[in-house]
Amino acid sequence: MKFRTTLIAALLLALFGAYVYYFEFKKAEEEKKQEEEEKQVYSLDWDRLEGFTLTNAHGTLRVEKRQVEADAESPADTQKTEWSITEPVKAEADHVAVNGLVSNLKGVKLEQVVTEAAEDLEPYGLKESAIRIVLQTAGGEEAPKPLLIGAKSPIGSNSYAMWEGEKKVLLLSTDLSLQFDKGLFELRHKKLFDFKREDVERIRLLRSGDPEIELVKAGDKWEIVKPIQARASETEVDEILNKMTTLKANAFVSEDPKNLADYGLDQPVWKVEMFLKPDQTKATLLVGSMHQMQGKGGLFAKVQERPSVVSLGMDMIGTFAKEPEDLRETKVMPFKTWKIRKAEIDREGLDVTLEKKDGQKWRIEQPIQARADGTKMSAFLGAVSRLEAEEFLAKPEDREGLAEYGLADPLARIVLYQEKPETDAEDEGAAEAADYPLLGVLLLGKKAQEGEDSFYATVEGEASLYRVSREFYEESLPAGLDALRSKKAIDFSRFLVTEIDARGPDGPVVLERKEGLWKLKKPASGDVEEKAVTELLTEVLGLEVDRFVEEAPKDLAAFGLEPAESELSFKKEDGEVVGTVLFSGKGPEGEKGLLYVKQRDESWVGLIQADKKEMILEKLAGCMPEEG
Repeated sequence: MKFRTTLIAALLLALFGAYVYYFEFKKAEEEKKQEEEEKQVYSLDWDRLEGFTLTNAHGTLRVEKRQVEADAESPADTQKTEWSITEPVKAEADHVAVNGLVSNLKGVKLEQVVTEAAEDLEPYGLKESAIRIVLQTAGGEEAPKPLLIGAKSPIGSNSYAMWEGEKKVLLLSTDLSLQFDKGLFELRHKKLFDFKREDVERIRLLRSGDPEIELVKAGDKWEIVKPIQARASETEVDEILNKMTTLKANAFVSEDPKNLADYGLDQPVWKVEMFLKPDQTKATLLVGSMHQMQGKGGLFAKVQERPSVVSLGMDMIGTFAKEPEDLRETKVMPFKTWKIRKAEIDREGLDVTLEKKDGQKWRIEQPIQARADGTKMSAFLGAVSRLEAEEFLAKPEDREGLAEYGLADPLARIVLYQEKPETDAEDEGAAEAADYPLLGVLLLGKKAQEGEDSFYATVEGEASLYRVSREFYEESLPAGLDALRSKKAIDFSRFLVTEIDARGPDGPVVLERKEGLWKLKKPASGDVEEKAVTELLTEVLGLEVDRFVEEAPKDLAAFGLEPAESELSFKKEDGEVVGTVLFSGKGPEGEKGLLYVKQRDESWVGLIQADKKEMILEKLAGCMPEEG
């Protein structure tokens, strides 16, 4: 009986809840939605908007919607909406500006009806309305009446309006009198070109009376092919491409000029041609004479493929008034240092191959297997990438001619390989070593003439020869293997370490990190201060070898390293050892204060100062709890 009563009460509560929801909350939501819809000035399906006609103080302007094929990045068979101006001229519209106006119309709401029938419309700016908006719709959608926009209200950001042919004066939620006071120039597409900079494969610059300049893209580099043959400056080419892809008209001077000579465009001062992939479509800019317009200087210009003449800013002169030498790359072999994956350096006393492993750390691969000093390697590559020409010379074609500049048998040969571009990952035709494409081969020489102290450089396969600063040779070119080798006895990230095993004359010590806290496991149990472990790790990671004495030791016992007097091993959470350093209790005879040291997994033996070992053992002792 009790259960039945409870069930009935639950059903009644559920019915009451449903009643409240459907007849109170739901009804309130619907009423609010209806109220919002009634406040909308325009009630129409905006997808069927085909265009609008705007009349204001600037004249009458008609804008129409057009459907165009979407770009390659969009889904197949999709179209996108763009806008065209059809009156007073036929031109592409500024899609952002036009969409902004449409968005304003969509969102405009009726604040109130000011009067049902005004006797005098002048106070509302509607006697002779300054702005008239007529929408055009398609697909059977009935177009709204023309909307007349009057003055801004004296209070707030509202404007007065009325439907053409009616007497009601409306107060709108926003000031359309300001938003729609726009003319042809403001709503017109002002960019001269719509191609992307990565689509440009060739550039021609023709200036009246000067030789033609032609630049061609070769892979990821630009080359000057006329009137000289040389590598082009990435910075200079970027400036040209940025200018062309962002170029906007300051004014539209003439829609259909009768005589181009009036603008200096029959024989333009500059002609800039862009050849685009994949089919070498050409986009051409003609730049004519200078002019004064509204107190400002400008340049007449036009896109060759279009009839209209426009005005451009005078900053165009700085971009294109360049001599071939101005566009030339002054760096001997520019590159991004972080993209280099392998390097070969061959000079007297040094023949070394280095490779960047796992995209992070440099290692010496030849003539020995060893860790490289990443900081020194980065500094060396940076110096190579910044090496600049102090003078450009014609490169001799024969060995005898190269010998005059010390390049037949160069002082140094630097071969660099870079990471594979993602798009060319399967390109079998690329010159590769260890799967890395060849970036270039830099030859460094010294002029062979007696008394001559000039240094020269060239890149194999390129037509240029450069005179360069001797500073690079003296300060940046490594003299020997030790200039690139890491002298760190051990190298790992301290943040990976969760266990430290130490063994020595005083017995084993084991430290372990659990849940972020360090604990002593051996020879006893106890808490360990974080600061003490940090100091130990800092001391170990800062340990540097004074010099290497054996590269491939066959008998570690001869160095007192098998067994070692002391060793410290560092492990990750999964038990993997990230490094083990071995310390001997002795050093070479006759050299006091030195001890042998080794990283277990590397094939070398080095020497360190004995007090460095003692400092590490002291820091290890600092991790032990105080007795007492």
